[in-house]
Amino acid sequence: MKRDFFLYELSDDEFEALVVQIAKHLLGLGVTPFAAGKDGGRDGKFHGAAERFPSTTSPLVGHVVLQAKHINAPDRSCSERDFLKLMKDEHPKIKARVKDGICDHYMVFTNRKYTAGTDIKLINALEGCGVKSGHVLGVEFIHSLLESHADLQKHLPNAKDTAPFVFESDEFIEVIHAFRDYTKDEDESAYTSAFDFESVKLKDKNLINGLTEDYYRQVIVARSMPYFDKIKAFLSNPRNREFADIYADSAAEMKESILLHRAKFPNFDHVFNFLYGHIQKQRPALRQKRRLVSILLHYMYCHCDIGSKDLSALVEAEHADT
Repeated sequence: MKRDFFLYELSDDEFEALVVQIAKHLLGLGVTPFAAGKDGGRDGKFHGAAERFPSTTSPLVGHVVLQAKHINAPDRSCSERDFLKLMKDEHPKIKARVKDGICDHYMVFTNRKYTAGTDIKLINALEGCGVKSGHVLGVEFIHSLLESHADLQKHLPNAKDTAPFVFESDEFIEVIHAFRDYTKDEDESAYTSAFDFESVKLKDKNLINGLTEDYYRQVIVARSMPYFDKIKAFLSNPRNREFADIYADSAAEMKESILLHRAKFPNFDHVFNFLYGHIQKQRPALRQKRRLVSILLHYMYCHCDIGSKDLSALVEAEHADT
């Protein structure tokens, strides 16, 4: 079984930094990263003859522009509409670089699946911008490269994360406090807090909230549920009442916020990704506890602390948001 490097757990900046290191391996030490800001559609550049891409016998020669396209979600594809739009938005920038004589080849690195059929469409579109060659390197390519080159793995920001995941109460407390810090500044924070373990079939709840089956099975069931009993035991322990109250307050406020803004997200997968990314951005130290953040969010969802069990609530929220 191939190893999963959990690239979706990285921030955009972390993924871009990893891409630069991979590009140096493929092209050479002359790869230059770009600082954040208006970069004309470029995350990095290289000029010269590549060391080993696409092969040592027929390498790229000239100006190479690098682009990183990251998403905080597993099992997303290059064939999806949002990615195709992202690429289309880059075309004017690519044409401008080609006209300036600084873009002979264009390489896109992404943690999405690179599906058959989409490749031809994407490459043709890139070459239609005037480049000599276009390349889209998906998660399969990156995983394969990391698997076969251990020296590249040291550049993974999550390489030192606990694996397999070990539940540590101190770390859990830190994450609970982070959730409280995330929610306490909400304008509307006067919500009653209580655990809601009312029976509801998760299959029905997934339909109501718009959580995809793939995300539920491959992420929540496979990766998060094995730790739910430990979380429940921790929160149920009378000695942890203070932290259980903080958890309940945070969950209640987060639930209200989600209901108010649910219509802005195409499905609940995106809600998880939004919360996951913003909580980590607010407290960077949690990047060493990435999985615990997502596991706790999934626990909240499955125990009905966040998300809706009633379709009418979502309809009301959509009207309020509108």
